Amino acid sequence: MNFKLEGVVVPLITPFLEDYSIDKESLKWLVSYLIENKVNGLFVNSSVGEFASLSIDEMRLTTKIVMDSKKDSVPVFSGISTNFTEESVKLGKEFKDLGVDAIVILPPYFFKVSEKELIHHFSLIAEKVDIPIIIYNIPLYTGMNISISTYKTLISQYSNIIGTKVTFDSLIYFKRLIKELREVRKDFAILTGFDEYLLPLLSMGGNGGVMGLANVVPKFHTRVYDSWKKGDMERANKYWLDLLNLTEIYDYCNSYTASVKVLFKILNMPIKNVVRPPLTICEQKSEELARKRITSLLSSLANSE
Repeated sequence: MNFKLEGVVVPLITPFLEDYSIDKESLKWLVSYLIENKVNGLFVNSSVGEFASLSIDEMRLTTKIVMDSKKDSVPVFSGISTNFTEESVKLGKEFKDLGVDAIVILPPYFFKVSEKELIHHFSLIAEKVDIPIIIYNIPLYTGMNISISTYKTLISQYSNIIGTKVTFDSLIYFKRLIKELREVRKDFAILTGFDEYLLPLLSMGGNGGVMGLANVVPKFHTRVYDSWKKGDMERANKYWLDLLNLTEIYDYCNSYTASVKVLFKILNMPIKNVVRPPLTICEQKSEELARKRITSLLSSLANSE
């Protein structure tokens, strides 16, 4: 493995044209923009990227566009989550051939599987796809929180399961996850899916975050991580407080995706404010609230440099 799973990983939004087709040029622009802003990784076919609204062919297309657009120095992780294990295996093999650095897998998000079935699902993929694997735990969307015992079973048996992204609102869970999994594998990476948890998780021994708002102004996130890595906790905490203020924007719209995409519109960036139904874009009142907050925070960002 020639990369480290750490720092600020961006779960890419999927740009759309007005007819809901994928906006290929905007996706290329986004990849270049994020690389220029020195993020630590790109995650295509993410939840904030509306992967559940993409066809299998579109998941292939977005992955190919990102791989063709990126520079060699930035790792790319591609989601292969489906409700049919063998379909995920097939996608994983295809994405390996495209050159992705790792694949990302959710638990099945329709069937309420048992722990035994969940272990079987992840195990089959780990056995059949020879590539680093990141487990994605997001109970809000899957209806199940992956137990620590499930993680311990999997990472003790499969060295290619290298880390996890966890979008679960519990620092106690993270504390236990870090302590107990590091007893099994010191190299196992643990990242948060919540922007708000970036600094707390790093301070607890975690590795970073996969955070939606980093699509737009990644410096809010990267300066927290960079300051922490340098041991400058005073600056890291100061920047984290700005990041907390930024995350209020999530509360203005009906979805995380809409919140991220409206910021591109507000900042006149080349990503259209289009989401696929049943999601809807932010209402005008919410857009104005987001405009006031991001304008204020960007002014503060400029003054602090």
